[in-house]
Amino acid sequence: MALERNVKKKPARTHDRRNIWLLILTTLLVVVSAVLFTPPNEKINQGLDIQGGLSVVLTAKSTDGEPVTPEDMEKSRAIIESRVNALGASEATVQEQGTDQILVQIPGLSDTEQALATIGRTGSLEFARLDSFTDEEVKEAIENGQYAGEGTVTDEFGNAFPSGKTEHLKVEPGTYTPIVTGADITNVTVGRASETSSDYAVNITLNSQGTKAFAEASRELVADHGLIVIILDGEVQSAPAVQSEIPNGEVSITGNYTLDEAKNLQTILESGSLPVSFEYAQSQVVGPTLGQDALVSGVVVALIGLALVMLYLLFFYKGLGLITAAAMAVFAVLYLGILAALSAFGLFSLSLAGIAGIVLTIGMAADSSILTVERFREEIRMGRSVKAASLTGVKHAILTSIDADLVTMVSALCLFFLAASSVKGFGMTLALGIICDIVMMVIFKAPLIRLLAPKVIARHPGFWGIKDSIDASKGYAELAAAEGTSEREAEIGSQMNAAETRAIVEEDDPADASQTVRAVRKIRGRFIKHDINFLGYRKIFLTAAAIAMALCFVVVGVRGLNFGIEFVGGTSVAFHGTGDVTIEQMRDAFDEAGEPDAVIQTTETGGEPGFLVRTTTTSAEDATTRANQVADKLGLESSDFEVTTIGPDWGASVIQSSVIAFLVSILLIIIYIAIRFEYKMGVMAIVALLHDLILVVGIYALVGREVNPNTIAALLTILGYSLYDTVVVFHRINDNMKGEDIRCTFMTMANHSMNQVFIRTINTTLTSFIPVFAMLLFGGETLKDFAFAMAIGLIAGSYSSIAIACPLYCMWKTREPKFAKLQKKYGTEIGRFEFDHSASTGIAQVPLARLEAQRAEVSAAETVGEGAPTGKHAAPAKPKSASNKKKKHRHGRAQ
Repeated sequence: MALERNVKKKPARTHDRRNIWLLILTTLLVVVSAVLFTPPNEKINQGLDIQGGLSVVLTAKSTDGEPVTPEDMEKSRAIIESRVNALGASEATVQEQGTDQILVQIPGLSDTEQALATIGRTGSLEFARLDSFTDEEVKEAIENGQYAGEGTVTDEFGNAFPSGKTEHLKVEPGTYTPIVTGADITNVTVGRASETSSDYAVNITLNSQGTKAFAEASRELVADHGLIVIILDGEVQSAPAVQSEIPNGEVSITGNYTLDEAKNLQTILESGSLPVSFEYAQSQVVGPTLGQDALVSGVVVALIGLALVMLYLLFFYKGLGLITAAAMAVFAVLYLGILAALSAFGLFSLSLAGIAGIVLTIGMAADSSILTVERFREEIRMGRSVKAASLTGVKHAILTSIDADLVTMVSALCLFFLAASSVKGFGMTLALGIICDIVMMVIFKAPLIRLLAPKVIARHPGFWGIKDSIDASKGYAELAAAEGTSEREAEIGSQMNAAETRAIVEEDDPADASQTVRAVRKIRGRFIKHDINFLGYRKIFLTAAAIAMALCFVVVGVRGLNFGIEFVGGTSVAFHGTGDVTIEQMRDAFDEAGEPDAVIQTTETGGEPGFLVRTTTTSAEDATTRANQVADKLGLESSDFEVTTIGPDWGASVIQSSVIAFLVSILLIIIYIAIRFEYKMGVMAIVALLHDLILVVGIYALVGREVNPNTIAALLTILGYSLYDTVVVFHRINDNMKGEDIRCTFMTMANHSMNQVFIRTINTTLTSFIPVFAMLLFGGETLKDFAFAMAIGLIAGSYSSIAIACPLYCMWKTREPKFAKLQKKYGTEIGRFEFDHSASTGIAQVPLARLEAQRAEVSAAETVGEGAPTGKHAAPAKPKSASNKKKKHRHGRAQ
């Protein structure tokens, strides 16, 4: 008598209704997102590197040796903001960055030289008595009026020529005693130095404290007409003699100023004196035309990458590829909608680094789709109905994808919160892409497959790309019937050791064996039929990896890394669309501008010729002036070049922030994997990651490509991508560890797990590599920086998951007592396994009392079996049935 149970099941209509509501929600979100980002060029804020303009990073330097306080930074930020506003910049942003830096961005600014001369000066104004100076040479020069004069430039032959600029005598802090400072100023005006003079003076009014101090000093100096030296930013501006006592605090600063120079000084002084001094850590001047060209290049690359990925998915997965393509389209619309919403609140600006992040998320969205489709097809092969596979397969795939996404999210958030420069924008777009991917899977992809599966997909398996899985399930069903096992067990057994499976079938029933063997041999499809012995070659893989790492260290040690100016300081000037300008003409122009040692190389962007020029200049003002001089001489527009100046301390801060982001990422990832799976997986995932990073660095050293912040961002992104693939493999191993129907050594189970996801690994690597390769071919210089490192990292990451992370983890795991005992008893050969019949179909047909009794017998048999010298597992007794014979592989049970 068959066992009957009353199990309450939720009606199918309830599930269908929920899926329909989720798709309705998706439709509403897509419509809202489309409204939010249309048109994209207006609704999504563009960063300065796309709009064009000026971006500078100022680093605070304390003048008294004390640390810079938050109060000093906030006061400085407010003062600099007022100076920027005085320049007429309507959309400028001034914000603190870290603990000692201020970021200033002025989009669309044309007169960058004036801006640099204004916002970069600290406005440290001091009045000091000449008799307080301790440097006798300086004191003598001031007495003789030699504190200002026209500067000179020297050519390569040693000839000096007038520069046309006034240079002031520099004095060192601490070599004089100030009377009053800029903090004592209450009002600043501009007027003629005298009624008959053509020069201008800046007139200031002092507060009560400054008035008292100045009156006292002037009273003491008036007798012998002593000098009061006016010092601005460490340079002597003037040294007037005291002709009379100045009791009212009205002081006039003269220094042969033109009207423009006097107004610039007025702007500085009106804002007050900064509490700390600042120096340029980084400066970037971008022409608007150049930025828009880079934007077009990035959009084209994104569209090419998206189109190629969709075509590949359609080719490989047929109808299911349509679902993945639709999912990626929904992902793209939701993504743009989020960017537009954040832009509306001023929380997001699209940068070139951000475009690279968007292009890379295309591959991630494709990855999650492939995970879902592969698991769906796999469960159909295991004998599940199309409807059942759409429920369990999609659920398992989404859980796996979310685990992998969250690991990558850790990297993205570390980039955003801890890294510096353009890396932050890259981390933000990457994190937003991950969020969109998870949302898209839950509210669109999963409901759509579950709705279509029972009727549409099941009725047209050829069109939807599951016919090979259905045909395979029939072959495995015949094998399962011959062995008395489930289809899942039959498939796994055949994949692990096909020869042994055939031998067992032939031994038991020679008459039916040939038909069964033929049915299995006829199985065709886009999946792994027989396991590849990855772990059997683990020593070769690990040896090759060790040799590659050693070679990388040798190459880095011998050739070194080509660090960009971001790490060593200097200026980089990128000219675009230079037409017929030759490298000799460019070199001559820089020679005349005072940069005879400039390093010049040709470039090509979007098919147009250009030049990349590097100099050792760390002064943002000088670098911009010289770049403009070169452009004027060569007949180029200000929009045809960008100037990036990096101070000598900037590289240290970039490296420090990147190392911190990397270490924090590693720590958080190990913690997450330890909580989600186990710590051994986390440790070995990091070992594989280090292999990938070292390999990329070694190749950079070999080819001599420049290492810049974009490279650092790409390296940290490899962290997420490498771990994504490793987590997917570990997730399958973790799932299979929980199963008890197939008994085998840990190495065998892990090797089979790797084969189960191998097709996914190939396809996800390809779909991630396609947009990266498109960046490498069609992107601008910034996108290519990301793409070169990512291309190497993607390939290395896929390889290391199979060849390093899993072998090392399995070797470590096998040392655990229970797994070590089993491996010692049953040997190290990969692929030996035994069917466990406790879950076979016959047991489900016996009365409940007999079922419980059999479970007790199984438990007793297992207890005895653990101590048996043969190591064989006695399967539970089963009713004799032609369709359910007792079959068992002969190599003993391992778990």
